[in-house]
Amino acid sequence: MLIATLCLTNYLALFNDGFRDFFRKPAETEQMQARQLEEQLALAKEQLAMMAVILGVEVADLALTMKNQTAHKKLLESENSKLNDRLGTVSREKAEMENRTRHAAKKAVGNVSARSARSVARNVAGAAGESLPVIGTAIVAGMVYMDVKDACDTLKDLNEMSRAVGAEPEDESKVCGVRVPTQEELAAFAMSNWKNAYQSAAAAIGKPIALPSVSWDDLKKQVCAMTGTVPMVCP
Repeated sequence: MLIATLCLTNYLALFNDGFRDFFRKPAETEQMQARQLEEQLALAKEQLAMMAVILGVEVADLALTMKNQTAHKKLLESENSKLNDRLGTVSREKAEMENRTRHAAKKAVGNVSARSARSVARNVAGAAGESLPVIGTAIVAGMVYMDVKDACDTLKDLNEMSRAVGAEPEDESKVCGVRVPTQEELAAFAMSNWKNAYQSAAAAIGKPIALPSVSWDDLKKQVCAMTGTVPMVCP
């Protein structure tokens, strides 16, 4: 039994730290514990230092990322504000354009409609006077002048509407610059070359040419009824 106890004691002394520490002096035990504590503290400090470095880098990266995101957000807000301002401007311009277009179209349609009505009434009322021999040329000249003026005014109204919508206006001189022949010029041309004058008029209105058959007696009767006594024509 004693031998077994000694063998166990020797074994524990060789291979078991706790058994050896149990039989050491208290001073040596305290020194060993102090060294172990210092080693643990040193290791803990190293770990803390390493974590601080890692966390410091992560915090710096996070701060930079947040800064960039904040700047990007401000840029987006600025661009969005500019787009909203532009949208408001475009909407106002569109509304103004539509208003100008409606106003110009209404004005042009009203003017053209009224002018067309006057032109039709004028031509219907003057048709009989235009058919009168000789003196009818005065009515014709006046009618032609009014027709050219109406066409010129109509083109001006259409150009005003074109400018309102941003379109290129037409050349007004092509219509407004047309010279209207005088009564004397019309009468002289009709008397000197009445057949060509009739054919030109028929071609212009697109109707078949049908020259009227008028005798001298019928023509003289109509002229004399309006002019009275004319030497050698209306005795």
